[in-house]
Amino acid sequence: LRDGAEVVLQTEPVDPRDLLRGRYVRLGYEISSLRLNLLPEGQRADALAADTVHVHLVQQADGLWTADRADLVSGDGDGVWITGEITYGLSDDLISVVYGIERFYAPEYLAPEIERNMRDGEITQTVVAVAADGAAQIKALRQGDEALFVEPLY
Repeated sequence: LRDGAEVVLQTEPVDPRDLLRGRYVRLGYEISSLRLNLLPEGQRADALAADTVHVHLVQQADGLWTADRADLVSGDGDGVWITGEITYGLSDDLISVVYGIERFYAPEYLAPEIERNMRDGEITQTVVAVAADGAAQIKALRQGDEALFVEPLY
């Protein structure tokens, strides 16, 4: 959380519950459905057989980050690379990827408000810290520039 490159992703919420860990908000992202044409041409046929994908993120003019290329071998190079797990093919040109930031566990007292805000479209962005090795962690939920929940640094 302290040292990772900070990126902001557009959210697509769902609202489940985990009996052991409590209430959480399930989040989806545009980068969760990855177009195969972002991979080098020689890697596209191997995408469904691969476990891991490295996705290069670039910041857009609106402050949100999107994928501009991907690689099955490594996330080497300049910029921010987030590492995800390929879960399945969505179509002939899309794969589903999870990054470990799809669940946000909320404090019990705050969960109903967060869930309501998600349903009403008031929480639309997730601030994510991405480490140098591509691992990601949710840092905050926000609407525009206003932070609605910030994960405390311990």
